[in-house]
Amino acid sequence: SPIYSHFSETVSGLSVIRAYGHQGRFLKHNEITIDGNLKSVYPWIVSNRWLAIRLEFLGNLVVFFSALFAVISRDSLDSGLVGLSISYALNVTQTLNWLVRMTSELETNIVAVERVSEYSELENEAKWVTDTRPPEDWPTKGKLRFENYKVRYRPGLDLVLHGITCDIGSTEKIGIVGRTGAG
Repeated sequence: SPIYSHFSETVSGLSVIRAYGHQGRFLKHNEITIDGNLKSVYPWIVSNRWLAIRLEFLGNLVVFFSALFAVISRDSLDSGLVGLSISYALNVTQTLNWLVRMTSELETNIVAVERVSEYSELENEAKWVTDTRPPEDWPTKGKLRFENYKVRYRPGLDLVLHGITCDIGSTEKIGIVGRTGAG
């Protein structure tokens, strides 16, 4: 996400970047962003290869021992049973690989459920219904008025908006500009 965000912002502001001669700074920032991404992507790829090698080895052991037992007991086993056991042993590698990958994907995706659980247990900032209620026909004019509006990201942090007062008319279009990535 930071890579795509930086790239799209750079492309949209390309004329301004060139006008002020800051191409080098944006290229350097792009390299830093890509390096930061690769710091997490590369270990993920390496760990996947590590896991694949071990799972393939385990599956090959199952196939080897299945074939070995078939050869050892060739006089007492039916050929159809030997073929069935070896073909099932060959499928063990694929099934084991699928099972481990689905388990790890489930564990990765369960993070979303953990977040929902955590947010559902957070203490509310204020009551859902307060004593100060707007009139039943509100809003009648479509205007907004902020008086001494203050905001902080969470309790204990400094204010990010310090007492803003403004009037927004009913037909006015406004834009709120925040820092990059603010949402």
